[in-house]
Amino acid sequence: MTTLRNKRITESQTTSATKVVFFSIKNKLIGAFAVLLIVPTILLSTVSYNTAKQNVDEQMAQTAEENVRLLDALLNEYFDSKKKEVEVLSHNVDLSTIEQGTQSNLGASDSVKKQLQITKNADTDTEMVFVGTSQGLYMDSSDATKMAADYKPTERGWYKQALAEKGKVIVTSPYPSAATGNQVVTLAKAIPDGQGVVAMSVAIEKLSLVTKSVKIGSEGYVFLLDQDKKFVYHPTSEVGSSAENSPIIENIYKNESGRLDYKVDKEEKRMIFSTNASTGWKIVGTLYQSEVAAQASPILKSTVLVLLVSILVGAVFIFLIIYSILKPLRQISRASLAISEGDLTQDIQIKRNDELGILGHNFNTMAASLRSLLYKVNNNSMQLAASAEELTASSDQITASGKQVAETAQMVAIGTGQQVTEIGSSRDDINRMAAQMQEISNSTHEVVQSVEHTQQTAEEGNGSVQSVVDQMKAIGETVRKLAQEVSSLGERSKEIDSFTQMITEIANQTHLLALNASIEAARAGEQGKGFAVVASEIKKLADQSGSSASHITESVAAIQRDTQVTAASMEQVIQEVLRGVNMADSAGVAFGHILDSITEVTREIEQVSHAAEAMVADSVKVLKSVEAVAMISEDTAASIEQVAASTEEQLASMQEISASSALLSKMAEELQETVSKFKV
Repeated sequence: MTTLRNKRITESQTTSATKVVFFSIKNKLIGAFAVLLIVPTILLSTVSYNTAKQNVDEQMAQTAEENVRLLDALLNEYFDSKKKEVEVLSHNVDLSTIEQGTQSNLGASDSVKKQLQITKNADTDTEMVFVGTSQGLYMDSSDATKMAADYKPTERGWYKQALAEKGKVIVTSPYPSAATGNQVVTLAKAIPDGQGVVAMSVAIEKLSLVTKSVKIGSEGYVFLLDQDKKFVYHPTSEVGSSAENSPIIENIYKNESGRLDYKVDKEEKRMIFSTNASTGWKIVGTLYQSEVAAQASPILKSTVLVLLVSILVGAVFIFLIIYSILKPLRQISRASLAISEGDLTQDIQIKRNDELGILGHNFNTMAASLRSLLYKVNNNSMQLAASAEELTASSDQITASGKQVAETAQMVAIGTGQQVTEIGSSRDDINRMAAQMQEISNSTHEVVQSVEHTQQTAEEGNGSVQSVVDQMKAIGETVRKLAQEVSSLGERSKEIDSFTQMITEIANQTHLLALNASIEAARAGEQGKGFAVVASEIKKLADQSGSSASHITESVAAIQRDTQVTAASMEQVIQEVLRGVNMADSAGVAFGHILDSITEVTREIEQVSHAAEAMVADSVKVLKSVEAVAMISEDTAASIEQVAASTEEQLASMQEISASSALLSKMAEELQETVSKFKV
């Protein structure tokens, strides 16, 4: 079970170490810099390449548009000049002079022939100049024209179209010439007087060469479509053939100009088209998108090269930056590890003014502060240990003194209890004496009333007087003992006062030691908090001891005052008892004389009666004094018990102080052992 647990702990530590290595600052910096370098560079390169590709695409598209516009301008210029020639011819030729020639459908007129030849010779690319009359005669600029017998110019498209659009020079779709068999385009216009139509045919070959010379990129081409969606020129289609009916062709004829992207046989193309104003033809330029990619390929290669060079240069800079960051961090890490193991002599050298330099400087400052702190902690722990030993010795001494005070208080309490018991016994005797004195007084009155029994009564009185004398002597002896006990109580209260003064001095010394301990704990800082708590408890106990000692002093002072009052009362009681003894002796003498003389007995009895009454009064006073002494003794006993209890509490507190000082001494030793582990 233990092996399995250790294995799990090892695996957990290995996983934690792997996570720490994986998420190290080095890897984080490399990841962050790599993202900051590669992502923006790739994005920038991608955006740059796409922008360049779009620019190339746009430039090639604009070049294609310019070529289309250029061809459009050439066609306009070309056909405008031809139209002007046809226009001039339509105004100069006189078809009324044409007569039927060698064939029924051929005309003849020297003037018309001459004008047709002049117009034809004016431009070498003109294939034929001809006319058709309303009578169905045909005549051209050639000298050897032969037409089919069924050829009727009025049924030809160029004738019908020209009549349909009178006042305009029309341009026909390509068609094979009836005279030459070549694919031609005819420009025709009706004669203003309605006698016929003049026309000029232009070979498509000439237009094809011009159109073919216009290039769209390196592989692109231009083709021409007439109004009837037939090819005027196409590099792969025959002239005059119809274009396939498709959405692309429909879109071309719906708009005057524009761009269209389409795909043929999985090859992407772009079509740029416009409408020729002179002919109404559609001039269409075809651009291969692969050419755009080919043109952008050098840019892509350059972009990739720049990307790789940028990443390489950036990686070098990143390596230098990361090395400059990790080197001081590794120094700080090694130094901090050594400090964590107790070696505070570490000092790192990072000579730079950035945040890492500040961190290194602060690390050195921290290490110096720790060394200074450990010096102070070591010194304070030694002082703390010495103070704890002194406190332990003082608490032991105070504990011994407290035990002695407690024993003395117990003895005083026992003596006081005995004193209270004896005072109670004296009070009972005095009560009996008072009752007897009352009886004596009553007996004296009876003696006066019964003279005949004088002798018998005198004898009884003599015996009673002797008893009184004995009792008074016993009372006197008891009172003297009570006075001695009260005097002893006063001496013992003085001893208690000396002990309370000693306790007060010890409490003051303990308070001073607690104050010094609090100051040392404050110097120790965080590690001295426990010692500060102990010092605070010692201070509280010292304050309680001082307060208890003050109460004891006050109680002892009250006992001494009461004892002095009791002693004074005892002296008065002794005097009264002595007086009673003397009176009893006098009564005895008187009773002796009674036996000798009845007369003297009567007088003496009266004196005895008065003396007995006085003794009754004196016994009442003695009884009150004894009761007062009893009350004082009881109060004294209670005070002494309180002193004993306070002394026991102080003794328990001092035992706690002794235990706390021992704990404090142990803590100081542990603190010294902990500090000794550090190398400063």
